[in-house]
Amino acid sequence: MIALLYFIFFIFIYFPLSFWIIRKSYFFAKRKYKHGWAGGLIAALIMYNLVFWDWIPVILIHNHLCETEGGFWVFKTPKQWVKEHPEVVGLDWSKQSCCKTEYIRNDYDDTQYRESYGKYLYTEFSLKRNIDFTETINSLHIRTVDFKTGEVVFEVINFQIASPYKIWLAPYRDDCKNVKQSEYAQELNNLINLVKGELNDK
Repeated sequence: MIALLYFIFFIFIYFPLSFWIIRKSYFFAKRKYKHGWAGGLIAALIMYNLVFWDWIPVILIHNHLCETEGGFWVFKTPKQWVKEHPEVVGLDWSKQSCCKTEYIRNDYDDTQYRESYGKYLYTEFSLKRNIDFTETINSLHIRTVDFKTGEVVFEVINFQIASPYKIWLAPYRDDCKNVKQSEYAQELNNLINLVKGELNDK
């Protein structure tokens, strides 16, 4: 339904109106100032920015955030952490009942909660929506932390373009290209399986 409304708006309203205004501006500037191209260009820029004003800024901001802040880091491998905590071997953290969820903030635009694995580890999720001036980019920060020492075991910071109603941003609705969020999930899964005794300790 939304796609149909966009189609009707752009094909029957926006593009015809833009063409008419640009054409009128071109002939007006040509007649008045003998520079029709200037009038057409100004009109085109105005019509473009009425709808697509945030297109280029969103892409630039997203790329900058990904390059300067985004990433995935392993500070301790699952094998290293389990070796330092031999008392956890045999525990089953794969069951839902093993984990306690605690919300620190539960606002739509700023959500933060923790999932605790007994008294040994917790994973902290932080989602902040609309962090840029265009209100289009979300930040996701996930880290697994040692309860006792406070050391971060592994961590991922990601940025996502999230704007379901702006179809011109659809090709860019993705995570940071340099961030492999699935690798974080894999590391956490490996740690849980290693604790349970389902991975070989090579």
